[in-house]
Parts: sequence; C-alpha cells; structure tokens
Amino acid sequence: MKTVVGILVVMAVLPVAAHAQLTSAEYTVNTGEMRLNFDTPYDSLSILLSRIQITDGTENVTASFNDFVRARPGILYLNMDTEKMNTINNMSNPILVLNEGAVKFGGVNNAAQSVPLTGIIQVGAVIPKGNEDILSVAELSVDHFNHVLEQHDALWRLEMVLKDYDDQILSLLELQQANIHVAIGTESLLAKNRIAQLGMTVIACCAAHTDYDIVHADPLSFAMIPDDDDALEATIALMNERGVNRILPVYPADDRHVLDRIDHLAQTAVAEGIQYNLLHSGEDIASYVSNAVVSDLMSVPGIRLGVLLTDTEDAPRILEAASKDRSLTRVMWFGQSPNNDILNNSNATSFAQEVDYSVPYPSGLENPVTVSLDSHVYNTLYRVPDPTAFGAYDVVQIVGLAILGDVNIHKSTIDTFGSLNFAAEDVASAIPEISGAYGGYTTYTGLDESGGLTAPVYQIQTIRDDDWVRIGMYNNPKYTSSGAISFGDTILPHTQHTAGEPLVHDVVPVGLLVHEYDAHAAGLAARMGLALMNDEYTLVVNDVTNDDIESSMNLFNDVGIPIVLVHAPELSMLEASQYAQNNDMLIIGTASTTRIFATPNDDTFRMLPSDVWQAKALAGIMQHDNIQGVVAIYPDSPEIRLLLEDVATEFTGEIDMTHSYDDVNNAMSDAAVSIRSMADKYGTGSTAVLVMAGDDTADIMNAARGTAKQVNWYGSLGIAGSHKIQNEATDMINLAAVSPAMSDGGPAQIILDSLSGTQLPMYSASLFEAARLAGVAMTESDSNTSIARAILPSIADGAGLIFDHTTLDGNGDLASSAYDIWRLDDNMWTRDSAYDATGGYTTKIPIGVITPLTGPDTQRGIQQMWGAHLAISAQNDMLKQDGMPWRLSQRVVDTATVPNVALDAARTLYNSNIQVALGPPDTASMDMIGEFGIDNDFTVVSCCSHTLNVNHTGTTSLGSPQIHQFLTIMHMLNDDQITSLLIIQSNNNTTDIILNNLVSNFNGLLNVQRYAANDTYSQITTNAESTISGMLNSYSSSSVGVLLLTYDDAASILEAALHQNNLQYVNWYGLSVDGALPSILSSPDAVTTATNTNFAVATPAIPQDVSELTLELQTSMGFVPSSDAYLMYDAATLLSTTIIRLNGNSAASAVAEIMPLLAQDMVGITGLLTPDVNNQRLHISHDVWSIVGGEWRLQKTIP
Repeated sequence: MKTVVGILVVMAVLPVAAHAQLTSAEYTVNTGEMRLNFDTPYDSLSILLSRIQITDGTENVTASFNDFVRARPGILYLNMDTEKMNTINNMSNPILVLNEGAVKFGGVNNAAQSVPLTGIIQVGAVIPKGNEDILSVAELSVDHFNHVLEQHDALWRLEMVLKDYDDQILSLLELQQANIHVAIGTESLLAKNRIAQLGMTVIACCAAHTDYDIVHADPLSFAMIPDDDDALEATIALMNERGVNRILPVYPADDRHVLDRIDHLAQTAVAEGIQYNLLHSGEDIASYVSNAVVSDLMSVPGIRLGVLLTDTEDAPRILEAASKDRSLTRVMWFGQSPNNDILNNSNATSFAQEVDYSVPYPSGLENPVTVSLDSHVYNTLYRVPDPTAFGAYDVVQIVGLAILGDVNIHKSTIDTFGSLNFAAEDVASAIPEISGAYGGYTTYTGLDESGGLTAPVYQIQTIRDDDWVRIGMYNNPKYTSSGAISFGDTILPHTQHTAGEPLVHDVVPVGLLVHEYDAHAAGLAARMGLALMNDEYTLVVNDVTNDDIESSMNLFNDVGIPIVLVHAPELSMLEASQYAQNNDMLIIGTASTTRIFATPNDDTFRMLPSDVWQAKALAGIMQHDNIQGVVAIYPDSPEIRLLLEDVATEFTGEIDMTHSYDDVNNAMSDAAVSIRSMADKYGTGSTAVLVMAGDDTADIMNAARGTAKQVNWYGSLGIAGSHKIQNEATDMINLAAVSPAMSDGGPAQIILDSLSGTQLPMYSASLFEAARLAGVAMTESDSNTSIARAILPSIADGAGLIFDHTTLDGNGDLASSAYDIWRLDDNMWTRDSAYDATGGYTTKIPIGVITPLTGPDTQRGIQQMWGAHLAISAQNDMLKQDGMPWRLSQRVVDTATVPNVALDAARTLYNSNIQVALGPPDTASMDMIGEFGIDNDFTVVSCCSHTLNVNHTGTTSLGSPQIHQFLTIMHMLNDDQITSLLIIQSNNNTTDIILNNLVSNFNGLLNVQRYAANDTYSQITTNAESTISGMLNSYSSSSVGVLLLTYDDAASILEAALHQNNLQYVNWYGLSVDGALPSILSSPDAVTTATNTNFAVATPAIPQDVSELTLELQTSMGFVPSSDAYLMYDAATLLSTTIIRLNGNSAASAVAEIMPLLAQDMVGITGLLTPDVNNQRLHISHDVWSIVGGEWRLQKTIP
C-alpha cells in the first residue's frame, strides 16, 4: 500500500516540478525585505537558503538562515541585514539566482534558474478615511508611473504604503519605524510633520490652502497647494481686472494682519475696513459695511468699490444679511474661497448671484488628464471627485521622479539601487528642480527652493444657477504642445505647462443639456473636446431627464451662455431649438433629424447627418446582405416611424412595421410570431429584425427566443445604447448596427481610446466634435450670438478629429452620407465595413502604424501618425472616386521608443490579422520587428530608420542609411574646406560604415579617437583638446573640424568641451540617428559650445513645395512638422499604393514581393523612392541644421 502511494505521489508531482518556476523576485530597498514569487506552492520544510544568491557577476550575496522571515504558499520572504543591503544596493543590475535544490516541489528539486531582482522603493501615503478620491487618484498615479518603468525594463518600482488613521502623527511614526522616509498627504500633514519632528520629507496636495510658514521653516516640507497669501493675491488681481479702485476689507478681529497683507499686495486704495468679532451678528456686519459703502460712494467721485470678505467661514451669514440692504448691490463683492453653505441659504445665494460674488479656488486645469482622472474616480467610487484631489496624481509623479533624480523617466540610466534617492534629504533636494521641469499634468507644479508654489493656479468662481461656476483663471500656465503621454494603457494628448503670469484670464462658458443615463459619458466627451483647445472653457451641465427643456434653457440664457450643446433625443432637441430661435441663442445637437424637421436657418446645427442618409444606409446594408424580409421593432414615436418609412422606401424587400411598443418588456413577444412567419417565407438567412430602440436594444435582444435568435439583426446606435448592448446583450445574436462614419485615422483612434478605453460606436463622439466647434465659435465671436451664427459653418468646414470632416449642409446637419457598420462579436464591437449612399458598401483593410506616441520621442510619433493618416486619407479619396469596394484604415500602436514594446506592438497587430505596417522610426525597434517578420509573415515599412541590419527581406526603409550620411558629411566638410579632421567615436561600432568610408575617402589629415563606456566626458574632451592643439599648429582653425560619430553622448561631450579652449575655435559636426537631431537644447553649456563651433548636423530634407500639407500638419498637431511627417507620408503612400495595385490584398508576402518593384520609379514628396538591393532608399536629400539663438535653424539643403 505504501509503495503504491509513493508511486502515485511521484507520478503526480513530476509534471508540476518540471514546470514550477520562480516568476519574480522583489527587493524593498529601504527595508531589505525580499520576496520570491513562485508559480506553484513549494515544500515549505525543504528550503535550502544557501542555494539562493544575489549577484551582478562581480559581487555576490548568499542567503542564510538568519535572513528567513516566513514562508507562504508560492511566496518566500527573506530580510537582508544592513551589510547585505549595502552590497546589493551597489550591484549593477542584480539578479537573483535559484540554484538547483534551493526549494522542492512535491519532493522534487527545483531547476536552476535566475530572474532580475526588482527593487521596490516605498513611499508613505497619509490619507485619512473620507478622502477616498485622493487615494484613488494617488493609486492610479503609482500604477501609471510603474507602467512606464516596466516599459523601459527599469530595475525598480514605486510602492505606496497607506496609512489612513485620523491621527496623522501616528501614521508618520509608523512609516518612520518601517524605514519609510518620504510621505505624501493632505495639507494638514505639513503641520503634523512639523510637530512630530521625525526628519521625513513630506509633500502635500489636495486642499484649498496651507500655511507656507510651516513649509518655509522646514526644508523637508513641500506644499503643492497655495497659501492664504496666494489666495489674497488672486482676489486682488481679480479686483483690479474688474476695475475696482478702492478696497473695503471686512475681516475678523483675530486676523488683524490681513490688512497689512492687503496693503502690501493692493495696487489701489485700501479703506480702513470693517473689523468684527464673534459677538457681532451678520446684520451688525452688514450694517457697518452699508455705512462705509454709502460714505465712500458719496465722498469719493468715480469710486468703484469692492467689498472683500477675508474669512470664508463667515461669508454665508454676511451675504445673507447683506441681501436685505439694496444699497449693497451697488458695489462689487469678493471672497477668499468658495463656501457651499452659501448655496444652502437661498437669500445668500440670490444676493451672491446678483452682485457677482467672486472667489479664487485652487484646482486642476481642464485638460485631458484631469478629465480622465474625473472619469476614473467616478467609475471607481461612483461619485464626482473634489477637484483638488487631482493634485495627488502630480505629487506621486514628482516624488517618483525625485527618487529617480531625473525628470526624464524615459532616458534614465540608473543601474544600481544605491543610485536612487530614497533618503529624506536626497528626495527633498531633488524636488524643487524636478517640480518645475516636470511642469505638471493637472496644474502647474513648479516649487521654489523653500517648498511653496511659484505660480499657484486658481480658478475664479462665482455662483450661477445656484452652483459654483468657473468664470476665469489666475496664473493660468503657458501651454506648449508636446504630443501625447502615457496614461496607463491609454494615450492622452498633452501640453507641457510652464509658469503663467499673475493675470486673470476669462473662461468661456459652454452649455450642455443631457439626459441622466448618458450624462457622465457625454460630459466626458464634451469636456475632452474643449480640453484639447488651448483656451480655457467651462462646461455648464443641466440634466433634462424629466424633459424640463425650457427651464434649463432659461438658466443658460440668464447667465449669458449663447451656445448650448444638446445631447438628447430629437424631440428634446427640437424644443431646445424653438427656445433658441425665440431667444437669440444657438444649438449644436447630437441627435439626427428627420426630413420634416431638417430646415435651414433655424439656429440649430447638428453634428450628425440627416436621417435620410441613415435610412439609405440601413436599407443598403440589408440589401448587400441579401435580406428579403424585415420585422421592425421600435418605440411608438412619430420620428422613428418616419425614419422607418424612409427605410421602406429605399429597401426593395418586405418590411413589417406593425410592432411599435409602449412597454419594452412586451416588445419581443409581440413580434415573435411575425419573425417566425417572415423566416418561413424567406429563410432565416434572408430574414432580419430591424431594432430601432436605442437603450432598449439590449433588453429586446435578451428577450429573443427560437427563430428570433437565428435570423440577422440590424439596428442604429442612437444617443445611447452601445455600452449597454456590449455589456448586457446576448452574444448569440448576429447584430450589425450603423453609426455615422468616424475617421479611420490614428488621431480619431487616440481620442476615442481616451474617452472610453476602447473604440466604441459612440454618439458621444459627435458631442466631442460639437463641443470643439462650440468652443471655437464662442472664442472667435467673443460670445456674440449673431457673429457665432454667421461664422460657425465656416469654422466647421474642414477636417475634424473624430470625423473625417465636420462640414455642415444647408440645413445645418453634418454633410456626410457615410455610416460605419459595427458588428457585435464575442461581446465586443468591431468596425469592419461601411456604407455610403454615394459610394455603396465598402470593407476596411487595416494597416498598422507602429510609432512612439509616448516617451521621449512623442512629437516624432505624433507627426508620423498624422503623416500616415493624411496619406491614407488621400488614397481613400482616390479609391472612392474609382468606385472601389474597399478602403484603407489605420490601427496605431505605441512603441514608447522601447524596442521590446515595439515588438509587442507588432505582435498585437499580427494577432489582429494585420500583416503590414508602417514601422517604427528607430533602428533598434526596426531590427527586432524585422526578425519577427521573417518568422511570422509580417512586413513593415519604416519612414525614418537608417536600418543597420540588411538581412530582413520583409522590411523597407525610406530613411537615411549610413552610406547617405557619409556622403552628406563629406559634402559638408568639402563646403567648409576642412582639411584636418578629428573623429570622436564610441566603441559600440554602430557607425563603422560612416567611419570606414571617411577613412577611405577623406583626403586631408584624419585622426580617430575612440572612447569606452567608462571614459568620462572630461577625459574624452581632454584627449580631443590635445589632438586639436597639434592640428592647430599646422592648420588654421577654419580648416580644422571635429566630427562626433555619436548621438546619445553628443550633449555631454559638447558640455565638457566648453572647458577646453582650443575646441571652441574649430568647426564641429554631428550625427543624426533615424532622422532625429541630437537632444542638446536642454543643456546651456552644450548649446554654448554648439553655437561657438557652428555645430552642424544633417537630417533628411523637408520638402519645400508642399505648403498646403505643411499647413494641415501644423494646424492639426500644434507644432511645426519635421521631416518625420513627410517621410511617413511617403511611406504610407508607398504601402497604400502597393495594396491598391494588389486590389486590396494586404498579405505580407504579396506586399513584400511587389513593393520594391513599384518603388523603383515612384516619386514621393521627399523625392525618388527607388530602393537598393537591401530595400533601403537609394537617393535622399538632406537639410543641414545649426543652433542659432538657442534653437535649431535650417542652414542649407544638400541634394
């Protein structure tokens, strides 16, 4: 019996042991704790710690019994002592080695294996209960920070240790005992840290104000929130902007110093003010104010008096009392911060609205990041977050970058844990510089050396429609478009912030009427549309679920909002439209309209096509699918019946329209008999259910039984429905639904992904475009309705971001007859075809675009995405003109300029049955994808890489190979009459083609200086100085040159060269890699050397005769395009032309075979595209760039 059991055990465990793996090893740098994670539970009584080692190949640490902490199923915990910690922390890229027999699985020894040792740096989060929105934002920021570290294979991660006690001092003590020296939290943590005196670095966010005296007294304390003086400064700036020339302070007796602060900050006269104490009632204070107001107004001609309430807590009772005195409405009123108790008092609210009571409020900016954070918190906690909670996102990022010691997380070269800052003093010393260079995602985050904000950003708020509304911004940051950022797995458009000026900027209000069921998604889309514009807008939302259209429109009219977005069904929009016509307002709606209600000059514009086109699309796709019999199910409403009548007019088969419903619960059962009858007549394959039920569609589908499940289903995705159908509807029904055609380009894809995390057929997309148009019209018309009405069609006339164009027809509807066809496959929406009444049914052939949309090269990626989009759009226009039954589309995937991420992106495309792609701009990624393509039938065309590896038959590059770079460098040297040249090259040998050709062809004196990875830049330039000194003894400085055959080290070498005298008097030349200029502008010393030495670098030339394309690119991107956009335009044109020549065949093998033949005689906008035998470009012109006035300037073009 025992023998049998033993055999059974061995037979059972051998497969487990064979596959058991150590999956990861984590090491907490600040505590020494180590965690080994296995994919299978091990035998906890058979651990041999001496067979566990940490090593970097030079140093070794062996675990011992003293290191053991505890064993858990699948996890082994160790703790290193101080000596071992010091050794591990100084190892370069350490790994954990599990030698054979260290652990056993079912009695069988583990196989020897090793994994990288991942460092964990812990940061405390002191966030008391009740602040779940702050915690949610902070946790998300940690996830996103680690996502970037993981992309770059960094050796460490950030971990947040939460302490949520009300006793914050206890929280700090526990963090200190855990050897955690850095904490984030709310503003109250600063005072508690000062009391505790624990020597911890604390950075606070997420509250209205703090006391900078606390911060200034402690070099380890930082406040990413304003103080009371900042609020006062914002209020006084607002008073100046409003024309106040005399300030009447109203202040409590225990804040006598506030007068001194007002006197110091004010740029106008300040009255003695009204001082009060706790014994004074609101009526007493109001009476004193009234007397002072009357006295000032009577005694000083031309006075514009502003009453300033300095205490936020007392504001409600003072305003309530002031409401009884009409004389107090003659002056302007201001405060220090919003107080929601004012809203709870009707008299105070009415008075505040009447006198335009305005206050500053520190808060995040309205941009794609804060909109997305709002959505995240809402979807996680089911409530709207406090706007100050967004600051937690920036605080985490700043702390993480301070630990790294570098604002550029993408280019960090940290290879030891000891190089990271995790001591309190080290983190604190890095924070001021990091905070300013980082700039902030949710607001401007620059901190001064004493720990306070240098330019705190405020919203200016007042009460409108019984709620606080943003009407202005103070210290609004300056914006520089920088492309995109990684927001976890989502890509968001981004602008870099720098400090703003202490001025008040108006905020343009835009109204939104929305039904409650779609309020959040709709508000997100509208806010995102407005957030992508550089001007500041505020969205004022009214819910019209109960169809109270007139009251909502009255509210918008009363507060001076002339343009209102209406995201509601057609009848609601018609009511709003009638109101707008009678009250000099404009409507931009997102509901399509029937032919009866589509009228010109009705003050209503619709960001959707007329239902006439929708009817044609529904009829067209059913006829394409050979449908002969249709049963329509729809709610009992005249506009839907009218739409169905239009479908019946276009459709050549039979339509049963007798199944309208009042109660959705009975809809399917009422139609079931008709569906069976129709299927008996035409067969299930030629029978369809046409469901026009919006949000009810999922319920109707779920009620289907028998034959109703076997027939085809068609529908139209209206204002709501797509989310519910995807999440709740049965996956056993073949549903095809139409939705207005969205762009097939990368820009639209990113916007949609940022709105919902996936490409859904959302009518909210039309709201995105509508909000964008409303914002532009409000700004350009200065909120004048008549002007806005006149210019809105011309504003809309052109390209959109989600729609290919937003041109309006004569009735004010979107002038488009195209509809996408979405199919529900495995509970996911896929868009595989389209129908256009003017072009018929078309299928979509996807092309991948593999490009860096995040990371250090984001602007290059944005340019390449747009270049591909515009080229493919031009090809699609030709396909439409030729009547072809298919179109090209893009699927953009991000590389983050990391080769492994680029390879994963290629795999993602390949697994989605996309075999051809426009490729990454960098050679390292191109080589990895080329290897993948050989094994997996995948073809890639790179716009910009110089492609060292020429053995990838499935790759093509339109960039500048090294032989062309050599020829261009020779041209530059000859032009400058260089007869003596020093070449500085690293030992990595990646530029040997250029070097070898120069050695063979340069006719003057040539010296080559190689340097190793461990050589300092000072050593490199000292050696160069010695060589150049010798050359200058025989040659004039104008004929001596230095060529840097290095790219990554260019800035550092130029910096060090500033301290070498002779190197400043000769001509310097540099190298571009994959079409990019060296990154040296951020280094003042490097810029100085580059300027002194006429440092010149050549890149592929920008075409000179494409002004229309250049304007379109610059308008779309927000910055001046470089050669990347044009090269990608040519790459996309070449690939598209190849697929077109193959009549829509996008198989990699077919494309790779004929594309080189087509390229032989093809001339792109960047010149002849003829390839050589290695599929690299044979001819390309180059632009020569130098630094003038601190920026790159084009000097000349070399053919």
